[in-house]
Amino acid sequence: MIQKGLYLAILTAFSSSLSTLVMADDDYQHDGTVTYFDQTESSSDGTFKLDYRYYFSSINDNKTPYLLSGYLGQVSNIGGFYSGIGNDFDQYNISGEYVFDSKWFIKAQYSNFEADSSFENDNYGVTLGYYFNPSSSFYIEYIRSSGGYDISESSSFRKSDTEQDSITLGADTYVQFDWTEGLYLSGRYTYSDYTVDSVFNDPDISDSGGSYSDSNSTALVEADWYVTNSWSVGASYFYDFDESEYDSWLLSTDYYLPITDTMAAVFTAAKELDSDIDGFSYSIGVNGRF
Repeated sequence: MIQKGLYLAILTAFSSSLSTLVMADDDYQHDGTVTYFDQTESSSDGTFKLDYRYYFSSINDNKTPYLLSGYLGQVSNIGGFYSGIGNDFDQYNISGEYVFDSKWFIKAQYSNFEADSSFENDNYGVTLGYYFNPSSSFYIEYIRSSGGYDISESSSFRKSDTEQDSITLGADTYVQFDWTEGLYLSGRYTYSDYTVDSVFNDPDISDSGGSYSDSNSTALVEADWYVTNSWSVGASYFYDFDESEYDSWLLSTDYYLPITDTMAAVFTAAKELDSDIDGFSYSIGVNGRF
């Protein structure tokens, strides 16, 4: 239970630091976070995630929601994350964005997920978009995904490979209010084609495998109301056009608590509605910006 102990240690450090609370209003180019994720009803320990991003021009978060300052900055950047510490999987991502003077932008990314269960997946993606005002953008994204599992045992063999191509159309905007801070809206539609090749040599499986192809379409809409620059409450809705029973609602809240000019605590909590999963997910993190 090392992760649980670290989680409690972080909470203790946060509570002892509140007396030094000041608002973080300096420009920054480096943005790094260490986050602990868990679920209240999970029988296993949570996991840690490490994020870092470098902005090629300064970002100022003095008069904008802290969690949106990178998006609203609209400047070139590069970074990535690693997740899986203390768990039975490893996941990492590397991505970069170049913003032209015309406010057109292009992004590229690579991510890898590998589990101890012999499952592995790779994603390559490119995004082309346009910032059409200081707080809004639209984009088109292409992602090539390949992965599967290969399990060999003394009496059986199971192997499955999946290749998938996805195209996403999306738009994001932030609307400032005269009362409270504003509303962040995001929407995206994704169309995917995929092919699955499977081979089974297992006495417990009557199917010997084969190959099949299919496609599916999904949509995701999100809304986050920023009551203050630190606190937001939000909701999202996911819909699968081919499997309508997979639609889902998610309620969430986020809080960014500045502690010093360069450090803050970040708290999140989320609950999926109409789900068989009891409890809720949460995270607690330490963010550094300078």
